[in-house]
Parts: sequence; structure tokens; C-alpha cells
Amino acid sequence: CLPPSSNAAPSLALVPAATPPGLLTISMFRHAWRKLSVRVSEEQASAIFIKYGCDSQGLLPYSLFVMKLLSSPTRLLALEAEQIGAYKNPRNAMFRGKILYRPCRKPVFPPSDWDGLPALRSAKRPKAGLELEFVYGFRSRDNTANNIFITAEGKVTYYVAAVGVVYDPTSHTQRFFLAHDDDIRCSAIHPNRLLVATGQIASSLDGTFEAPFACVWDSRQPEKGPLCRLVLDPEDRLVVALAFSGDGSRLVLVTGDNRHTLRVIHWESKTTLFQGIGHNGDPPQVYGVVWNNFLVARGANGGGNGGLRSFGGGGGGGGNA
Repeated sequence: CLPPSSNAAPSLALVPAATPPGLLTISMFRHAWRKLSVRVSEEQASAIFIKYGCDSQGLLPYSLFVMKLLSSPTRLLALEAEQIGAYKNPRNAMFRGKILYRPCRKPVFPPSDWDGLPALRSAKRPKAGLELEFVYGFRSRDNTANNIFITAEGKVTYYVAAVGVVYDPTSHTQRFFLAHDDDIRCSAIHPNRLLVATGQIASSLDGTFEAPFACVWDSRQPEKGPLCRLVLDPEDRLVVALAFSGDGSRLVLVTGDNRHTLRVIHWESKTTLFQGIGHNGDPPQVYGVVWNNFLVARGANGGGNGGLRSFGGGGGGGGNA
């Protein structure tokens, strides 16, 4: 290959008539680029041949040219696979390319000894888990109604936080009702002393206030969940008091709105039989509710099968339902 003069374009030696395999002439080089719709002048081709290493015959090994063209550090970096952000998807835990994330302006790379298997393992749900065995304590500080009862089987039912507890004093063991998603604030026991009703506050675990609700469940099988779930209105805030009727078919609920709304519900069919004002004032101003099985009054059931009377202090009044 001849060196270029200072005042003239690069010149190459004469090319033999037969070109050995793997070597390019300038005309072959320009023809190849024309196939790609790229125009390369003879001067430009000569400069490329000189830069990338032509032989004494003026021929360029195309493998050498391709390697030089594609193996520059900048070009190799541009061709590498990239990932945006951290390893969030367990399927890309074995990724070893460049990683782009803010506020870093330049790409980063995993450590040379990076092993993605622990990341894959940590993304899976563990085989081991937590199981509730015993609940200590008893909610009494801010309780406004009875919250501990003895069942027909001699078990003790009460609640702590969002857990309904059935305690066996003989074996010193507990079983749990876990269908509530926020604090339970009141409970009641059915006349058969086997079914239990519990009412909770409006849940705000996800940042929005959901409607409070009450559940009726079997103390013999609390793990099976509620027999009935009575969802109220979001503005009711919480259930402050509960009571079953004498025959157990109806459930009276007092909620924690400013009117302490009182509802009588046929709980198995979820039918509201009566709704009215219990007591005006900032809650809680109702500390319990009791069904009077001996009061003959026309009320929630339209007949004489027991009556419900609400009592209030501080000028709120009361009345029959």
C-alpha cells in the first residue's frame, strides 16, 4: 500500500487481475456500498483502505475491515442489550448487560460475579408461612358494649383487634374468626349461644374508607368464615352495638354516624325491617343495645313478638322501634 502524498489524494498500487479470496479491491468495495445505496468516492475508498490496513498489493482483507468496524468500544457498548430500571421481573434476573436508571446518567453493569438464582428464588412465595396460634390481650380500654360471652359449649368468645377469638379454657387453646379487615368494635351472641355477631369500623387500609360491616359466624367453626356479611354505608363509620332478637332471626345494629342510625335486619335474608334515628350526637353516645323480649309493641316486625327500645343521654331522647 503506498503512502499518500501531502497534496494529492491517497493512491494505491496496481491491482492484479485475479483477486485472492477474502480480499477487496477499491472497485469491489465501492460496488458493495452501492448495493446498500451508499455512494463512496474513489478517494474515500482509498483513505479507508489505508486506515484499516491494505496489503502491499492495495487489497483490503474484508474480515479485517468488518472486525475494525464493529469492534470499537463505543459501537460495542451501543450494541449491548440494555435494561431499564432494577430487577423487578424475576424472568430477567440473569440479565448481565447494561442497566439504565435515574438519577445515574451513565449505564451501570451487574457485578462480574452476579448470580441471578438468589433473585429468582426470592421472587417466589416462600414455602414457609406464619400461622396464628394464640392472641394475647383483651380489648377493654375503648369498649362501649359487652364483648365477652360464654357459648353453649363452655367456650369464651371475645375479640382483639380484627380477630374474633373462641377460647377453650380446658385446653388453653384458641380458634379464630378472621373475616374482618379492621378493628372489631362490638359483638353479640345468638340465643342458641353458638352463633356470634361482630361489627367493625370502616376499613382504611388502602387509604380510602370502605363501608363498615357486621358478620354472623359459628363459634364451633370460626375458620369457615361468616354465615352472613351485612355491609352498611360508608358514612356509618362503624358498628357500635349489636343484639339478636329473642328468636335469633333478627339482628339490631347501631352505627357510629352522628344520628347513631338503628337498623333491624333479618340477617339470613339480609332484609332491613326497620331503620331510624337512635341518638343524635358525636359518636359514640350509645353504649349498648338490648332486645326486650317481653315488651309488646308494634314495631320492626309489625306485630307483638318483642320490642326494641333505645335509650340516650344528653337530650337525645329514645323511643320504641
